[in-house]
Amino acid sequence: MNPGIKQYLDENGATYTPEALRKQLLDAGYDPGEVDAALSGWNAGDANGPGAEARRTFARWALWLHIAALLAVFVLLIALKGTNAIGTALWGCAVLAVALVIGWAISSLIGRALLPIGGSLVALIVPAISAIALGGSCFALLSSAIGTPPRQGTVSLELEAPRAFEGSGAANCYVGEGFVGIEVSSAQPLGTLDGREVTVHLTRYGDSTASEPGPAPETSVSVLFNPTNAADFPESYNTIFSTTFDVDVASDSLSGTITFDGLALEPGELTPTTAPPETVSGTVSWECE
Repeated sequence: MNPGIKQYLDENGATYTPEALRKQLLDAGYDPGEVDAALSGWNAGDANGPGAEARRTFARWALWLHIAALLAVFVLLIALKGTNAIGTALWGCAVLAVALVIGWAISSLIGRALLPIGGSLVALIVPAISAIALGGSCFALLSSAIGTPPRQGTVSLELEAPRAFEGSGAANCYVGEGFVGIEVSSAQPLGTLDGREVTVHLTRYGDSTASEPGPAPETSVSVLFNPTNAADFPESYNTIFSTTFDVDVASDSLSGTITFDGLALEPGELTPTTAPPETVSGTVSWECE
């Protein structure tokens, strides 16, 4: 048997069909008679020997390791990020599939070289490392790109006169880690006042759950009056240096009440910047899942 043909069959015979092997050898320039004779002898002998069986087992497991990595990345992304991440997960896994094919091909070549030395278990270490490294890197990149979905909850807002208002509705809650914090935004208008839709956004950070003291808590509340008429301008009341808060928040930040005094109207095109800002006071409370 031609040494070049034998080497090719030893390296690839357990992976590809006889037809594919023959085509590749002919494309490489080997004589058709030599190729047919070599394939006949290899199929009758080496292909049925213990070494060939080990190569076939190795090839199957190397492939399944990379397929398992691809499926694990997709399932983990959906489990951790929710069904809204399906589109990004599919796109990312399509890119990962290409990388895994390359990783499988390279790691399989290295692993087959280790078969005579340490057997299938030792040889599979290389494709296992390839699958874990590529899958883990892709998961980390996609996980950071997708972000964490908000928790669902409810938020209630009460404003004092002269802009008296009371309303409640669904909320999106973003919970921090470490020094516990939370952001709560009304997911839809809480009602209308003077023909404007009312929404609220609040943040509370710095309530440490650790044994050591953390930074001073920071609180911010914003109330937006969004006009339904496109000709009008939105009005936004925001926290300023003179705003005061009375805060009662749970240790996990998932519920609480903030009483505020002195949210100031942000100057607009029709608001003189030299005039004292109009202010509102009231209470906002939330409950998050």
